[in-house]
Amino acid sequence: MGRVEILTGVERRRVWTDEDKLRILEEVETSGSGVAEIARRHDILPQQIYTWRKKLGRDIRSSGGSGVRLLPVALIAPDAQSEPDRAAAAEKVTAKRSAKSSRIEIGCKGGRVLKVDASIAPETLKALIRSVEEA
Repeated sequence: MGRVEILTGVERRRVWTDEDKLRILEEVETSGSGVAEIARRHDILPQQIYTWRKKLGRDIRSSGGSGVRLLPVALIAPDAQSEPDRAAAAEKVTAKRSAKSSRIEIGCKGGRVLKVDASIAPETLKALIRSVEEA
């Protein structure tokens, strides 16, 4: 016969307020520690943190907070180019593709990483970083 344990006493189920949940989620985002370490520190399971993140994120979006935002996009028709101009443009594109482009990785809030080409315009990069951090 195997070992049988009988546990008596009060059930160890805690109720977390939204303020406590938000404080723990903020700690995960700002401390640089992993989710598992923060969960151990507060004596909870890491899955609880992911669940809170999902639930509170959904509540924030439904209350009109910073949810998914769409950015305007404009399609520009190619100019009517003559045949020699098209050949020169094609050579430039081929030369650009053959040269190794360097990439930049930027760590944003919430652990997101933005990977962009090094030749990106500073204003475009600034707008991308803002949109990623606000999402």
